[in-house]
Amino acid sequence: MQQSMRTGSMRPACSIALFIVFAITPAVQAEQPKIGELYKCTDNRTSLRVAQCSDGNPGLCDVDPFIDGKPQARMRLASSVVNDLLRICQGSATPQSASPSAQPGVADANGFKIGDTVSINTALGWMDAKILKANGDSYWVHAQSGAEVSKPYPSELRRIGPLNDIDRAHGLYALHDRVKVNVEGRWEDGEVVMEMGREYQVALAGSRTVWAAPEHLRFVTAQQKPPPAVAGQPPQPGMMSCAGKVEGRYSSSQVGAFTIVFRQGKAQVKMYGDGDEELECWLSGKKIILRKPGAPNEDMPIEINEDGTLDTPMGEVKRKSSS
Repeated sequence: MQQSMRTGSMRPACSIALFIVFAITPAVQAEQPKIGELYKCTDNRTSLRVAQCSDGNPGLCDVDPFIDGKPQARMRLASSVVNDLLRICQGSATPQSASPSAQPGVADANGFKIGDTVSINTALGWMDAKILKANGDSYWVHAQSGAEVSKPYPSELRRIGPLNDIDRAHGLYALHDRVKVNVEGRWEDGEVVMEMGREYQVALAGSRTVWAAPEHLRFVTAQQKPPPAVAGQPPQPGMMSCAGKVEGRYSSSQVGAFTIVFRQGKAQVKMYGDGDEELECWLSGKKIILRKPGAPNEDMPIEINEDGTLDTPMGEVKRKSSS
């Protein structure tokens, strides 16, 4: 039976806040927090960066604390509490770890330019967006849904494509990355199998899993490419081509619809504005598997419901047309 645990070395957000309050001496009066600026405290060990703040009464701010330059768990605090914390920190004249405002055609410290298309986290899931303005690690973007919002990198804004050195320096990991994870004070080998928020689930030896924040992980190697699959070969014994059995266009009713067009044993898949991807379609009873040749670890399982709708990893889709 699979066991799950959490790393014993994680520091609760509240204890970090108390550390910041009691471990350093007052410096200067802080005005309204500047989004993306790194405030370095007078103990020369602790620093704070305000990722974003919301309006309201009381207003709330997301604050990223750092101890000796290492990121700690994000805190969500009332804006009045944030101002109290900043009163005991010195506002850095040249913010550290925060990129300068991006200029058109010039990449900032995070590697982004005005006009770049990026991926942002929304209530509808991850979707494409275009960078309109930037201030440090905070980006004002025009989302695919039509909304214009501010998103912080890297928690809610990511570059499209493979992770680069900048992303990894910000604590980002990809699925199937080989890592070392700190489990109750000892480092164990593992593989990243899931991400939720800014934490990663890592598979360990002995059918165990552990959830860990980036500061408790060490990168070893990038995800390994699976062995190539032979085009036209069923993913499981007994499966047959969908050709003539599952045909037509299926889609969801959500904004930025997820769409699959089945035609002659192939499936054209479009996910929330991404370009079409052609997959092989295989069928056995009420079970469908969509496979990208050469990538068996990326199979998409689908269940056929009694009413003819399809239950996919992206939600239920209904048949809209026969072609």
